[in-house]
Amino acid sequence: YAAVQRFVSELMSEMQRSRHENQRELQKIQAILKRVMMQPAVRLDAPSHVVVYPEKRVARLSKRSKDLFEHWHEFQFGNGGLKPAKDFTPVERGANKFAFSRRKVFWDIVATLIRSGYTSDTAIDKIYAVYGRQLPVSSILTALRADRRQGGHASLRL
Repeated sequence: YAAVQRFVSELMSEMQRSRHENQRELQKIQAILKRVMMQPAVRLDAPSHVVVYPEKRVARLSKRSKDLFEHWHEFQFGNGGLKPAKDFTPVERGANKFAFSRRKVFWDIVATLIRSGYTSDTAIDKIYAVYGRQLPVSSILTALRADRRQGGHASLRL
């Protein structure tokens, strides 16, 4: 009887471990799919005889981003038809001063890592590795600002 109980106990712990491992893999797949879905769509060029007037896009930053990948996408391409943050004029940056200044530290670090050879995704993953995925985005941005005042986090220096 004791052997059967031990076998059942081992079987249950193996099932729990397997379930936990599967959940982690699914979370990774969901994160990858989310990144792929955020990439800008391929745009076809308009015929040369058609005059295309550039549309005036609103320069506004999103209220709450769920992760750092969304912040980078917002900087590079803009979210929801909004203007990319990298293209903001000084007046537009001033209108979004609070959010822009908080996120700029992150954008600068990712841009530096990209210039040194990382892709944007690996650069952001590196930031998550330093500060942890469990922290909210606002806490990571606050920690990045605090570290910048002291020369930057050692793991993110090049």
